[in-house]
Amino acid sequence: MNKKLIYTATIAASAAVLASCNDFLDELPDNRAELNTEEKIQNLLISAYPTHDAIIFGEYMSDNLDDTGENNPNTERFYDQVFHWEDVTETDNSDPESYWNDLNSRVEAANTALEAIEKMDYSKSSSLKAARAEALLCRAYATFMMVNYFSLAYDSNNTEALGVSSIREPETELNPKYERVTLHQNYKEIQADIEEALPIVSDEYYAAPKYHFNQNAAYALACRFYLFSEQWDKAIECANRVLGSNPKNMLRDWAAMKNMTSDFQAISQHYIDATVNANLLLLTSYSAAGLCFGPYYVGKRYSHTEYVGSNETVNALAALWGGDYTSYYFQIKRYSGTNLNTWVKWSMPYLFEYTDPVAGIGYYHTVYNAFTGDEVLLNRAEAYILKGMYDEAAEDLTTWMQNVSQTAKQKNLVLTPESIKEFFDKVEYSYEDDAKMQSTIKKHLNPNFIKITEGSIQESMLQCVIAMRRFETLHEGKRWFDIKRYGIVIPRRIMDADGMPSKVTDWLKVDDPRRAVQIPKKSVDAGYTPNPR
Repeated sequence: MNKKLIYTATIAASAAVLASCNDFLDELPDNRAELNTEEKIQNLLISAYPTHDAIIFGEYMSDNLDDTGENNPNTERFYDQVFHWEDVTETDNSDPESYWNDLNSRVEAANTALEAIEKMDYSKSSSLKAARAEALLCRAYATFMMVNYFSLAYDSNNTEALGVSSIREPETELNPKYERVTLHQNYKEIQADIEEALPIVSDEYYAAPKYHFNQNAAYALACRFYLFSEQWDKAIECANRVLGSNPKNMLRDWAAMKNMTSDFQAISQHYIDATVNANLLLLTSYSAAGLCFGPYYVGKRYSHTEYVGSNETVNALAALWGGDYTSYYFQIKRYSGTNLNTWVKWSMPYLFEYTDPVAGIGYYHTVYNAFTGDEVLLNRAEAYILKGMYDEAAEDLTTWMQNVSQTAKQKNLVLTPESIKEFFDKVEYSYEDDAKMQSTIKKHLNPNFIKITEGSIQESMLQCVIAMRRFETLHEGKRWFDIKRYGIVIPRRIMDADGMPSKVTDWLKVDDPRRAVQIPKKSVDAGYTPNPR
């Protein structure tokens, strides 16, 4: 693999972020006492944003990928472990341990900033109020992502489920010991941070708003949180703040992307362009996600195969408007051949930073969307469905569909609750035939937070919004959230030489404890309570 360093304004900015973060965390607590100006606090808050991500291990754990077989040698132990839901022992910048440590460090940075802001009497300064909002949102986001990967899905009826530690003040000693609290307590604290921050968050405070918690990003975080915490009305209210009176303006312009040159770097750079309305919060990370889900590594053993694309995601969704992969404004990239069976959506750039050009070693980077207007629209649609507001949800689903599909737009196709139910009534549930292991766009939903009647309008509309969000967030690791929240059962299966399911090696069942990623071994060895297995 030829590693190519791409110099852009984006990666230059991200490099500064990563460097400042590491410098800060190398300091002992006593050396952090000089946070006595607004500028110093603002500089510190740069290090309150994650510099690692869950994209690769989140995606590999999901049903977006299949095993193309033992004859494909293009894998590593790390990928084998995350694909099979094993407790990860291999180290990688994209592994759960890196993400866990990173998120804990972001909470620490936010806590340090909050303490300094409190000492400076922030009530008299609009910029300090805005800085406080940013620190609160960074802490809320880091904690939210931590519990949604390393704990089970939130259930308002399960008050004893393990969350993560509640860390609300800066560390004052090295190697402190922390105990896990309940997931409910984590969610209460996340909500408190969000609700204190929203009234004082300010776009005027930032030189580069899209790389910080600007107002739209803040409300997008709140929308996702309220959706996950079963507060549908608040989720809708926050989505309305982002989407405004014309939601189409906050969606990705897929029609414009159709005419762009078919070049990975150009497309992926445009996808994370800060001037695009749909991009609400952009984050940089040490990550090989742009490599794994781009044109450079399409021969990997675990991939979003033609079978998955045809039966579960791309073509299966396009059948809703009578099309296939060609009916999208921006078509999925398809690769086939010896050890090549991959359908890829270019959404993250691949960037490489050489630390030793002669030896050819360094770090992978990428830039990705933490929140988009498109996701906010689909989250609002889900909240509408859960409230029984089916017409409003159908309107949002129509808006999303016509924005991604040239065929749907040309037909001026309008979805209704009835038409959605009619479509899904004709689709069998996945895995009903144990011999064929046939996949479809429809999977049994087993959420703890609501009772669903299979075959109802509500279930059909939930199937629709989940399928749309699955396509929207393909390769971003976010499908894992819906697998957990809706108790979706998925297999680990091996595909045969013809690309068809051949053998099932494992199932992730409804109450499988592996739905909570295991706490890293170093933390467990230091006394931290692991997740049950």
